[in-house]
Amino acid sequence: MRVLLIIPTYMYHKYPTFVSTSDFPVGFAYLASALKDAGHVVYGLNPNNAPGFSTGFEMLCKKLEGALTESKPDLIGIGGLCTDYHFIKDAIGLIRKMDPRLPVVCGGGIVTHDADFIFRNLSPDYCIIGEGEENLVQLADMIERGENDYQKIDNLGFWRDGKAVFTKANFKYGPVDRIAYPDYDPFDWDNMLEKFQLANRNLYRYSRINPKVMPIVAARGCPFSCTFCVHQIGVKYRDRSVENIMEEIGMLYEKYRFNVLVFLDELFAVKKDRLKKICRALIDAKKDIGWDFNWTFQTHASASLNEDDFRLLKKAGCYLFSYGLESASPKVLTSMRKKTNPAHIAEGIKIANSAGIGYAGNLIFGDIAENSESISTSIDFFAKYCRDNHLFFAHIQPYPGSRLFDICFERGIIRDKQEFFETIVKKSYNMTSFPDATVNEWTL
Repeated sequence: MRVLLIIPTYMYHKYPTFVSTSDFPVGFAYLASALKDAGHVVYGLNPNNAPGFSTGFEMLCKKLEGALTESKPDLIGIGGLCTDYHFIKDAIGLIRKMDPRLPVVCGGGIVTHDADFIFRNLSPDYCIIGEGEENLVQLADMIERGENDYQKIDNLGFWRDGKAVFTKANFKYGPVDRIAYPDYDPFDWDNMLEKFQLANRNLYRYSRINPKVMPIVAARGCPFSCTFCVHQIGVKYRDRSVENIMEEIGMLYEKYRFNVLVFLDELFAVKKDRLKKICRALIDAKKDIGWDFNWTFQTHASASLNEDDFRLLKKAGCYLFSYGLESASPKVLTSMRKKTNPAHIAEGIKIANSAGIGYAGNLIFGDIAENSESISTSIDFFAKYCRDNHLFFAHIQPYPGSRLFDICFERGIIRDKQEFFETIVKKSYNMTSFPDATVNEWTL
């Protein structure tokens, strides 16, 4: 079977914009490798970094038309986050006009965290909830055989007699070491590495004169339940073995010769023994094989990294780390269910800086518990500990799948899902007792 996987255009509503490897949706590369391993032919459409059209819609139309002509697919896979709603809606509409017989399967966070609404609203032929590698292969195999016993595939949405049907939910995934390494080749990866590195996030593009940034996922899932986050479908935290991680790094380095490595998972350093093994393996590889790259990671403050840890990280090539900060107010952190202590984060920043490792984090204002005192507390934290580090200010958003999204519905802050998705990239929501103008002073 010939499968076309379509990557969403980054900030589609602000076309033209540019995107590089640090913001690439790695899940598509995992899907590509799973399909290829099962014997399917995979094509990729990456409609990013393509100026010269009057609108993003015109660009998508031309790119999609060319991809369909070239690949002649039997199945199209598309997906993304809730902020990709307009892109996915336009892409499915165009596919229906260009070739209404082509089956379309939609996945990603936009489906996983509100499958019933998104599936009925966007009307793809199928949707996959949660991790998609195994389920997508099962679906492609079934379509190729001309069968339609879809109930055999867990976490699948499909249409029967004009009605949406969802199969059994099952998020008991196997060990991540068994998953094939991601395949970036179908998605214009070499071009992104060579020509668009200055489109990378500024945290990643300045540790080298000519950066070549490579992402990697060392674990999946999260055991925490922060109210603004969307890990609410019962998926357990599953980390990869050090051997498995190092093997992928070696394969990627040999193929792409990157010089900045970004560990994307949120909890990279929560297991101290594993962190030390990775650091020592990287030190050995630099010495024995000649690997030459810097790297960065993020983790939860419960990792409680100490002076010895940061010295080892520095020796292994780490130049930047992130503890999830979000707020320095204990009241707000309790409301967010963050389970962190600002004093521990401040101590970590101090120790890391003394070891020559920078810190990056976010302050997200506007939680339901936010008030003038909590804002002042966060600003004071920034002034005291973060002036020489990288801190970003933003407005907290109630994304589908998060507890905040449910709270906004319960309180009438969000009244209509259709309107929410239609305005998701243009509108913010005031969940505090402040007037909108006051909140916007800190968050826009």
